Amino acid sequence: MAPRCVPQCSKFKWRDLVELSGDRSEFSQLSVVAHIDVNAFFAQVEQLRLGLSKEDPLVCVQWSSIIAVSYSARKYGINRMDTLESALSKCEGLKVGHTAVFKKGQSDWSYIDYLPSPKDHKVSLDPYRRESRKIMRIFKLRCSKVEKASVDESFLDLGNVVFQKLLELFPVLKNSLDKSFDDYLPEIPEELPEGLDFKGEVIRCPETDDQDGLVLQDWDDIVMLLASMEAHDIRKQIEKALDYTTSCGIGRVKTIAKLASGLHKPDNQTIIRNCAIDNFLNTHFKFTDFWGIGPKTSGIIKQRLLVPEEDSIGYIKENFTQEELELKLKDPQLATRLYQLVRGLYQEAINTRIDIKSMGSNKNFRGKSVNSVKDLIDWLPVFVGDLIQRLTELDEEQPNCIRRPKTVAVHLWSWNGAYSKQCTVPKFMDLFKLKEVISHEAEHLIKTFASTFDNSPVSLFPLRSFSLNLTSFEVISSKESIDKFVSSSKRNREEHIDSLFKSLGENTKSKPKVEIEEPKNGNITTFLKTRSQVETVTIAASSEDPQACPQCGSHIPEEEMVTHKDWHYAMELQKQLETETQPNNQPLTDVNYPPTSRKKAKLDKNQTRLPFFK
Repeated sequence: MAPRCVPQCSKFKWRDLVELSGDRSEFSQLSVVAHIDVNAFFAQVEQLRLGLSKEDPLVCVQWSSIIAVSYSARKYGINRMDTLESALSKCEGLKVGHTAVFKKGQSDWSYIDYLPSPKDHKVSLDPYRRESRKIMRIFKLRCSKVEKASVDESFLDLGNVVFQKLLELFPVLKNSLDKSFDDYLPEIPEELPEGLDFKGEVIRCPETDDQDGLVLQDWDDIVMLLASMEAHDIRKQIEKALDYTTSCGIGRVKTIAKLASGLHKPDNQTIIRNCAIDNFLNTHFKFTDFWGIGPKTSGIIKQRLLVPEEDSIGYIKENFTQEELELKLKDPQLATRLYQLVRGLYQEAINTRIDIKSMGSNKNFRGKSVNSVKDLIDWLPVFVGDLIQRLTELDEEQPNCIRRPKTVAVHLWSWNGAYSKQCTVPKFMDLFKLKEVISHEAEHLIKTFASTFDNSPVSLFPLRSFSLNLTSFEVISSKESIDKFVSSSKRNREEHIDSLFKSLGENTKSKPKVEIEEPKNGNITTFLKTRSQVETVTIAASSEDPQACPQCGSHIPEEEMVTHKDWHYAMELQKQLETETQPNNQPLTDVNYPPTSRKKAKLDKNQTRLPFFK
């Protein structure tokens, strides 16, 4: 049954609505956030790779441990605590997909059709990260602000999208833009436009909803309705394009959206209107379920507030003011956060950037499988290859914010202790060069370590574990990298031309950045008109005094003429290079990245159930 509109005087101002269109829309009083995660992600990836249907029961394994269980396999009582043997005993037709692996001595991962041994193989999660990037591309096509929470879940700020829908669908808003920011919004209409309805499970509000169905009273209810339709469309686009099913939670803030996404799984979504937050939290959750409240923090809260096991959220909300929480917890920041969390008011920014501080690749060794320096160095291609693949992914996710490490560190754990050593590395933007440097420096650090044990009664080997880490990441530009100073070979000339073409493309396509102030006063029309004028004036100012290029006759702005002539020069250089023989027949565009094993993975699409389980 479609929801009914029972208009009330709005408690929201025009400021709240306009903020949905800005850069900080997640902090608006009308904010709406979606949390979308892929159902049993690793298992779904393996189902598609093996050509199985969603009805085929499947587990994804790492060695003999289960790391993901498909929903069809869960019907047989299989969970991640099962051993592989116990899972097979519960379901005779269970399909098994092992993760991709690196083999000792090789820098590329692959899928293999036999049970790999942890003695000479290392797990690769690159296939799952690759599929995650495909999903992220769809998110970013549909939504301007997306935060990647993990490989299989993301937060989407739907405020911008909903703002546009509100103006399109509700003339009462579009025709009232002469209002002041501090004026209250008009009442919602008595009838919704045709075709509008919630998509998903809507948590009821005991105070407003009745036996006839859901009741909409204010604009925040309509915001949630429109967001549910948008999230549903995004999820269906993912399923159609990639064949992955997802679950979604929609709420005013990230914490509510995250809790809601897990309530009706799989392949469904849950909507929490603002009026239903208390009912949602008190009925389904404890305060320890909040994202970011770990065991240590929850222990302190339980001890100092004497929190009962039942109705813990209601107990905290009803018995403590914010000042009392500060007094009891002796931590103002924690007190404020807890006060807002139990009321569903804790607002956090949608972090669209991935701020990498460090990156590591590690492995635990079995028995005496690494019993010498040579054994360990033979593993280096695996660790370095793993890290380079992840750097490649990082570049693809944020092409305008290239990060490179300043430091390489090795950590060794033997039966006699733990040891670490590190060194600095130059800033190479070219990942092929960086791969060579990391390999060389890591090998040097390992040999230096081993030499200190030559005359020692304590032995470094056999090793229990090893980790190769990249740390102290910094954002770099082509000017800061040292690639161009390494050599003057033809390869470097080709790279220089590639970078020149790239920079020229950015110069011609880039649009002047316009800073828009947050709404403070005045009316909506003036604000939107001012924003439009700022963009127009800024762009127009950059297109004065066109000149004719002496080589091609194109009319070019004066300030861009030098760059335009450089483009002609680059074209001439490229023609010269094209007449020469290309070494290894490699195209110019391939020189910046090391070879990957993605094509290799595709060759294994026809892999079926592992033969040792047949």
